[in-house]
Amino acid sequence: MNENEKAILEIIEACSQNTHLFDIIKDITKLNNDERYKLRRKASQVLNKNNGIDKEAIKFYYVVTEQGVAEEILRRIQSSETKT
Repeated sequence: MNENEKAILEIIEACSQNTHLFDIIKDITKLNNDERYKLRRKASQVLNKNNGIDKEAIKFYYVVTEQGVAEEILRRIQSSETKT
């Protein structure tokens, strides 16, 4: 399992426990690539890379702003909801 896949699975699990994260994923799917890049850049400027929690948040934003990742997370969550 590659690093992105592991992060995606962690994000899906976190979204099932925190609807705010799920809302962020949905919002990111509505952004174009340029807007995603700006969001990624803002996150890296605002969050502290030396703080453990902020470091995880930066990782979250880097993963979900990559092209197609937020859409894949949303697809997997919606797919698992229809199976239950």
